Amino acid sequence: MKTYYRLSELNETCGLSDADIQYLNTDTEVSFCLYCKSTYVLIGGWVKGKFSCFGQAKYAGLISMTKNQQTELFEKNKVTIGSSTILQKNKIAHYSTEYPFIVELPNSVIEKWLGISFDKIPFEYMPFYFYPEQRTSMLKEFENMCKDIAIRADRTTPYEPPESLKEELFHHRKSFTLEEACITAGELRKANSYFSHNILSKIETDDPKKVTKSNKKNRPIDLLLKTMLKQYPDEQANVIWNMLGEDIMRDSRLFDTEEIIDEIGSDTLYWFDTRADLNQMKKKSFYNLIRELKKT
Repeated sequence: MKTYYRLSELNETCGLSDADIQYLNTDTEVSFCLYCKSTYVLIGGWVKGKFSCFGQAKYAGLISMTKNQQTELFEKNKVTIGSSTILQKNKIAHYSTEYPFIVELPNSVIEKWLGISFDKIPFEYMPFYFYPEQRTSMLKEFENMCKDIAIRADRTTPYEPPESLKEELFHHRKSFTLEEACITAGELRKANSYFSHNILSKIETDDPKKVTKSNKKNRPIDLLLKTMLKQYPDEQANVIWNMLGEDIMRDSRLFDTEEIIDEIGSDTLYWFDTRADLNQMKKKSFYNLIRELKKT
């Protein structure tokens, strides 16, 4: 299963019609997101409605929408956004803590520049502004022009040109269309609960016939289970399953030290591969995999 899907993919991969997707938007708690092409952003957070910035970066990946923005996108096929949250931390590049503007702080966009190193940013999903424009105010330029005309017309006083304008920061907004709308794997699993049939059946990666071939690639889940089986070679598959379920609840995991397992439900295990894509495995397939690994 991929990390996310474009809405245009859902008909072929999940059998969802446009009406089904519209239903998910209007009558469920399922959230959609947007794919943002490579752009520069300011990462930070809001304190009492004012934006404090950790640093600047380049980002290409998924960003969130509010419910109102999502509704507008579906109704008008377009939405314009100035700020959002980053949903794929691993897609952030060229992060810098240096303040890049000549405009003094605080200003109309940034309250404080904190310059926090990337590994100390306290957000799993990071708020951001699109990189603001640094320029003089067009409104003030117009006002200056009007004042200049008035001063020149007044012949009773010596001519003094208007003061030169300072550069300021202005919010920058980007427009997105429905073609750029996506749904994450987690939200797609949530969407599955609203239908009487399993919409994920075509994309579930739990075919036991593929297990032996995938073992040769040493997937992270295979390496984890091999390590556990070395310690507990005689344990049954259901015991290993339960041990992993208890392990991921610990603050510091004993077995899954690389934290490749995201979640274990009553019948499904969700795990990350080497590309950080979220995969799932049914309990039956997990049992088959344990049997295959014990033979190696």
